[in-house]
Amino acid sequence: MQFKGEFKGGGTVKAKSGKGSTGGGPPVKKMSIQDMITEIHARFSITDEEALYIREVTEEKAKDEAIRATVEAHKDDANYLQDVFKGQINKETQSAYYDRERYDELIDPKYIELGAIFDIMAFTVIYQNVADPA
Repeated sequence: MQFKGEFKGGGTVKAKSGKGSTGGGPPVKKMSIQDMITEIHARFSITDEEALYIREVTEEKAKDEAIRATVEAHKDDANYLQDVFKGQINKETQSAYYDRERYDELIDPKYIELGAIFDIMAFTVIYQNVADPA
């Protein structure tokens, strides 16, 4: 019989459960919308008007009941939230910008590239709901 466990430094051995897990990953840290705006200001050149739209859309998506329900249903599956669902929220965020006729942002690399503003907004929406589901 072979031990299937995990060795942690310091001489302790922790057995893994037999159940497979689809999620895991590090615990999520809550990022406030103001923290998000501060981070975006530090990384990208945005105007005060852009910051207002970023805040407005992020708050709207963070309060969306369908988003809240999905985050709650998958709160233990960080891979799903960070990979699949983040992309869905990113698209919904872009739709909100389209509805507001903010077309310039929809083609601006600082918004649409991987790790850019729309991605930061999507992560913030998810983590707002993971940390505060109701």
